[in-house]
Amino acid sequence: MMKILLPTDGSIYSENAARITKRIANEDTEFIILHVLADKGMGMKSWQKEGADYILSSIEKILVEMGFDSYRIKKVVEEGNAPARIVEVANLYDVDLIVMGNQGKSGLKKILGSVTAKVLELSDRLILVVPPNYKLSQIDKSSAPV
Repeated sequence: MMKILLPTDGSIYSENAARITKRIANEDTEFIILHVLADKGMGMKSWQKEGADYILSSIEKILVEMGFDSYRIKKVVEEGNAPARIVEVANLYDVDLIVMGNQGKSGLKKILGSVTAKVLELSDRLILVVPPNYKLSQIDKSSAPV
């Protein structure tokens, strides 16, 4: 059984990454959807938890609409450094694949490194990075998973 980790920041790039899983997942695939809140040392506020739940639910909805069973989807909220927490959760759940969207930033952001670049550096798991200009129209949205 395949396990896929979908880290999400609530962006369209994360949603695109979730949609790409239709190409690689099957009805037995388990999904772990992860949202990492920056740890400011003050504990998680209720509004942060509500925001995280909303973000996770939006990705869950995409997966369910593509035909995946909700009982195979686990939603996880963590606090801390996003790349480090993504790698830790991938190891904790022993995932086969991390699927991440990439914003394709350039300039200073690119020099400083993105969350995706840092996860690529830290993880020993297979990672699929979905480019920002990938054409989702290539995916048939009406059919169920293979």
